Amino acid sequence: MAYLLTGGMGCIGSYVIRDLLNAGEEIVVYDFAHDLTIPKLVLTAEQLEQFTFVQGDITDLPHVLRTIKEHNIDRIIHLASWQVPACQANPPQALKIVCEGTINMFEAARLFNLKRTVWASSVAVFGLPEDYNHQQIANDAPHFPKFIYGACKSLNERYAVHYFDNYGVDSIGLRFTAVYGVGRTRGMSSFTTQMIEAVALGRPYVSPFGDDAVDWQYVEDVSRSIVMSCTCPPTKTRVFSVKGGIRPVKEGVAYLKKLVPDADITLEPGVFGISWDYDATPIAEEIGFTPAYTMEAGILKTFNRFRELAGLEPIDEA
Repeated sequence: MAYLLTGGMGCIGSYVIRDLLNAGEEIVVYDFAHDLTIPKLVLTAEQLEQFTFVQGDITDLPHVLRTIKEHNIDRIIHLASWQVPACQANPPQALKIVCEGTINMFEAARLFNLKRTVWASSVAVFGLPEDYNHQQIANDAPHFPKFIYGACKSLNERYAVHYFDNYGVDSIGLRFTAVYGVGRTRGMSSFTTQMIEAVALGRPYVSPFGDDAVDWQYVEDVSRSIVMSCTCPPTKTRVFSVKGGIRPVKEGVAYLKKLVPDADITLEPGVFGISWDYDATPIAEEIGFTPAYTMEAGILKTFNRFRELAGLEPIDEA
């Protein structure tokens, strides 16, 4: 099979490249710039040579269509997007990139009758805990987005339903939470990765949101959920909430101090401000995905990868 992967130069995309290559798949990475900074943290030198790169803009539908035709694409994985701060700063461009770019993928899938389109939505479509009476948020709960980014993703979810109902476009959207792992450099929830890197390299770190319990979602689980969604049988649900495991930020800090007892971490008070408790039952039932990594296992793997990249010896938890 041949995959078109948008946003492949980013963190999640780099792990998806690795996992698809390991499965023997053909990959065409479609991205705005050929920047290997993050892929080099994840992929081997050999793997960096094993995918095709096409420079392009997701809002340029004719170029997207030409790329799909030229490379005989079967499936799309659409990860390219702006994050919360950029969307808040430039709402008109956010609509173009986050919404029009995604709709272009649905339109391409319609025109070429592609087998599956998997795309990244976000839990940002939902609202604050009080919007749901501080209860777990159901997969089909109403949307109350607080940011332009979440509003754009919410619109995309409606378009996914429209393209399925009217044209039979088979798509699966995945709402991710606080993704962490080597290569996670952008987004409001990247503080967990920054904290792990700082401790691994012996640097001090001031962590925000010290009073919160967040969903620790390890990037390798995220990649696996994407790859599984590409080939699973058709689902009745168009978009799934995906989660790792809710643990207090303080417990993450405590585990890092178990690895490095003299780690210099300062916890600032405060909470992130959104709910982290989402019902992931539908993705388990329909796709068969459940997270494989606990918070501790994900932190340890991330920690030692940062040390490896810096030429330092790994630390054994035992």
